[in-house]
Amino acid sequence: MNPLLMSLLIIVALAIFGRTMVGKIQLLRALEPTDRANHLKERLKNMAIIAIGQKRLIGRAKERSSGIMHAFIFWGFCVLVIRSLTLYGEGFQEGFHLPFLGGDGLLGYLYIALKDIMEGAVLLMILYAFYRRAVLKPKRMHNTVEAYLVLGLIGILMVSDLLYDGARYNLIQHHNNPQSIHYFNHPHYGSEFLWTPISVAAATLVSGLSADANTTIMGIMFWLHICTQLTFLNILPLGKHFHVITALPNVFLKSLGYPHEKPKLLDLEDEAAWEDESLGINHIHQLNWKQGLDLYTCTECGRCKDVCPTYITDKPLNLHEFNDKLKLELLENSDNIIKKAKLSSTMKQCKDDAQIEKIKEELAELDSKKQLVGEVIAEDTLWACTTCRGCEEVCPVTIEHVPRITAMRQGQFLMAEAYPRELSPSLKGLERNGNPWGIGYDKRADWAQGLDIKKMADHPDVDYLFWVGCAGSFDDRSKKVSTSLVRILQKADVSFAILGVEEKCTGDFARRVGNEMLYQMTAQENIETLNSYNVKKIITACPHCLNTLKHEYPQMGGNYEVIHHSEFIDQLVKAGKIKLKQTLDGALTYHDPCYLGRYNTIYDQPRSILRSVSKGGLRELPRHGRESFCCGAGGGRMWMEETIGKRIYLERAEEIVRRQVSKVAVGCPFCMTMIEDGMKELEKEEEIKTLDIAELVENNMA
Repeated sequence: MNPLLMSLLIIVALAIFGRTMVGKIQLLRALEPTDRANHLKERLKNMAIIAIGQKRLIGRAKERSSGIMHAFIFWGFCVLVIRSLTLYGEGFQEGFHLPFLGGDGLLGYLYIALKDIMEGAVLLMILYAFYRRAVLKPKRMHNTVEAYLVLGLIGILMVSDLLYDGARYNLIQHHNNPQSIHYFNHPHYGSEFLWTPISVAAATLVSGLSADANTTIMGIMFWLHICTQLTFLNILPLGKHFHVITALPNVFLKSLGYPHEKPKLLDLEDEAAWEDESLGINHIHQLNWKQGLDLYTCTECGRCKDVCPTYITDKPLNLHEFNDKLKLELLENSDNIIKKAKLSSTMKQCKDDAQIEKIKEELAELDSKKQLVGEVIAEDTLWACTTCRGCEEVCPVTIEHVPRITAMRQGQFLMAEAYPRELSPSLKGLERNGNPWGIGYDKRADWAQGLDIKKMADHPDVDYLFWVGCAGSFDDRSKKVSTSLVRILQKADVSFAILGVEEKCTGDFARRVGNEMLYQMTAQENIETLNSYNVKKIITACPHCLNTLKHEYPQMGGNYEVIHHSEFIDQLVKAGKIKLKQTLDGALTYHDPCYLGRYNTIYDQPRSILRSVSKGGLRELPRHGRESFCCGAGGGRMWMEETIGKRIYLERAEEIVRRQVSKVAVGCPFCMTMIEDGMKELEKEEEIKTLDIAELVENNMA
């Protein structure tokens, strides 16, 4: 015991840590607000499953070994925290223990047994981690001095505690407890060393030494453990291992009800927002505090780029570097951002016009001078993203990458008027004719001629609106899908109608590329039309339309029950309204659309349908379900040429060809286009047919 030394170490270490953390927290508080304080029960559940349970690490079959390694290091570290608190107490009082964890009850014995086993497990995991970094060297991993240092410090914590207990064991068992050292010794549960086999094994390393030597080792290990842990505590906030502190709160504060933060509905009539360039994200101080916490929390594990279709096909988007550059810019501007927040608070309370103007000038001087796009993030990097969310799905700490990218595109479009000019024809077509193809809006219902389809204008009392979408109305290939779906609905005697020429693009494409003004204009027109007919239920074959109608139109007063055609067909089959024949010959696989799967968690219904029509069942692709590979068309990329690296759709098409199937099913018109293009490029379009779920169902109905 040395209360003075223990007090000094704790005070100094916590003072340094506190000063660092105050700065970090002040910076987050100075960023833009966002509400993440709702649904406490669901947030706690997420934290328990994803953060504490390490679901996204252990759950990935591809990397289960490394996931288990990380999980055991994390769990062992958590278990050891209780032990460390006990050692701090020992510095003040011999025999100190936390409530209920003393030697007079079973719980205390169970804890020391768990602690002992976990320390051994963590040591093994650390050795594997060193081997993995130094020998295996996975491509996605970033080998840094910091990583080795942190692994070393954790190893020291485990070894020091085991040797502390080992030396204590020797003094008690072999040297007759010369200093009356405290240990558990219960009449029913016995000596504590019966419960700690790893510590007893560690004792053999120093068992040949004298009592004085063991006493010295015990003291050195005690203070080494304390000093290492306090040093470790102060290293954490300075690098990527800050996630040890921020991961739990970041997962707790993740978006609920939708996989990430929805695009902000910008007030385009706010003159001040145009003046201070605050529409979208143009400067680092415009991030909200959750986006700042995301940057703090990035573990640099590389899982995001390991699944990113742009990175895999040699595009310039590397999400680790993307986050790192934003974090560096954030930290470089931290003092000014904090000052800016304080001044803004002062200005809100100020009533003197002259003083307000002076504060505004000071605020302008504190703004980050760098434009995020162009000076921090390259333009090609920003526009490479397909918004597929593959990165977010595998991130172990639930970082939301896509909302930042979308907001930065908004800034580029609205404030800088800088965007890929190849988007112009599609945007003009959308603005003038309500569709990115630019075909006359009066031709939107031409595909439906001869199909005896009702129009909402004549039959507003139908049960469902069939939202055809631009592809289903104008693209020759997708028109066939619309026709198949209509025949299925008619076969099942579903009451439905279409809007015809009254339907316009949902605006999804405009919003993904940052043209918020065009999106809002288009969405508002559609909402007015839908509400005028009192539409409640919508069926659509396009996941992009589904996503926008279902999740983003409510921001503007459009609230509808929206269902994808695969979900609806599955319901019809299960209700017995249509019957399917298992007559489809040849091997069949399925490509999960990103906006159907990762955005709307629709995975099972399409597969249920496909298994019902295929004789040979379903042959899954290596990358499927939550980790399906993007076709390359999302995020506005449908209307942009791929001029850098390999074409994303070609990567996916090659994967399908390797599966040796005769048919690939899709549930998205964009996926249809991209995969068919891939098959044509590989000269496999005749050998492997690309078909929509609706087409397969129509061809296999009883």
